[in-house]
Amino acid sequence: MNSKRALFGFVLLLAAGLLFLSGCGKKTPGERAGELSVSKMIEKATGGKAEIDFKTGQMKIKTAEGDAVITGGGTWPGDLPEEFPQFRAGAIVSSSNSTTDQGKSWLVIFRDVEADAVAAYIEDLKNNGWNVQFTSDMPNGSVSQLSIENMIVQMTYFPEQKTMNLGIQVKKGD
Repeated sequence: MNSKRALFGFVLLLAAGLLFLSGCGKKTPGERAGELSVSKMIEKATGGKAEIDFKTGQMKIKTAEGDAVITGGGTWPGDLPEEFPQFRAGAIVSSSNSTTDQGKSWLVIFRDVEADAVAAYIEDLKNNGWNVQFTSDMPNGSVSQLSIENMIVQMTYFPEQKTMNLGIQVKKGD
């Protein structure tokens, strides 16, 4: 089941890329074919029927595994808990969220992010009670994960591209 969820997550990211490459406005036959292709990939990944609602700049997916919403550019997710501090550096490229029986998660992708802004954000979180779970340097970037109560945040930063993936998870209470 975990490999199915991992594949579902990968397909969601792929779908987000396809969705935003097509842009907004009137759909061409190629864009409609792309939507059908994404639908079929998600159904294959989840092993069942997926209800997909493509809207201008947004895609909603409902499966037996849970629900997901993928939105295009520019805005901080409005449904994040108020107590989660907004990352204000760089520019938001896209955001997505998903809901499962374990809780809710968000992925916000940023561009034009400087390393010192990431370091300052981590320090800010630590100063507000967040605990560092791990940090790791990779050949092309770094990963940091912090937690507080039922929330986890993971930041993957790529300095050469000046991009950051910010993953947030809120677990349901036991």
